[in-house]
Amino acid sequence: MESNKKAMTGLLFILPSLMGIVAFIIAPFFRSIYYSFTQGITEVSFVGLANFTDLLGNPTFTLAVKNTAIFIGIGVPLVFVISLSLSLLMMSSKFVLERWALLTPLMVPISTVIIGWQFLFDRVINGFLGGFGFRLIDFWGERHAMAVIIMMFVWKNIGYLVVIFTSAISVIPREYQEVFRLESKSRVLYAGTVVLPLITPMAFFALIISIMNSFKVFREIHALYGENVPKSIYMLQHFMNNNFLKLNYQRLSSAAFLLTTVIFILIWFFMKAQNKYMSDM
Repeated sequence: MESNKKAMTGLLFILPSLMGIVAFIIAPFFRSIYYSFTQGITEVSFVGLANFTDLLGNPTFTLAVKNTAIFIGIGVPLVFVISLSLSLLMMSSKFVLERWALLTPLMVPISTVIIGWQFLFDRVINGFLGGFGFRLIDFWGERHAMAVIIMMFVWKNIGYLVVIFTSAISVIPREYQEVFRLESKSRVLYAGTVVLPLITPMAFFALIISIMNSFKVFREIHALYGENVPKSIYMLQHFMNNNFLKLNYQRLSSAAFLLTTVIFILIWFFMKAQNKYMSDM
């Protein structure tokens, strides 16, 4: 009886948040699935997979998928490797880096971030090149835009992952390192054979978080370019935003449904790989 009372009390506490999730996330999600199989606004008709066929044949959607895949394929592994490397370096007392400093990029407003990066590339780097007679680089143009956006993504997310990795590494018993030193004093070998296998669950979590955060880069791109986005960084978020402005809810819903399905498959694959790896260990 007491346990049921505690359960009801807990349910009452989470009920407002649960109602918000149902009203603003779950219900609109299923509504968008319905839209992806229909056509029309006033007179709605069921069209089956026609919206998906039209979407996959759309060159703008293909461009957005390609750019998003390139961005995730480069940016996520890069931020993952750099964050893990910094975390492993922080195992040594010779390398000290304050965690609050690493988290600073997450607390800085986007507008301030954009101004800082523009000052760095336009004033500092191009000012240095121009001062020595070199040709100036158009960092925000078609050719270099993707590289700059990836750098911004890595800079902003690296601190959060370092905190995750260092927290996981800090709970590894000291005795493991002492026993390993009887065989070898190589820090690289210790990190690869002892540390990485022990923090595998946290590493998979960090990888998923990095993929999810990669879809938020739309804010930085929109702050930099507005509506005039170079083709090299035209992402899925831009495609869906443009269709929302055009009131093309069917195409928007179809793209969102495909994106959600891909993310779900990726997370499922990572979870299966993690379970298999842990069972093999």
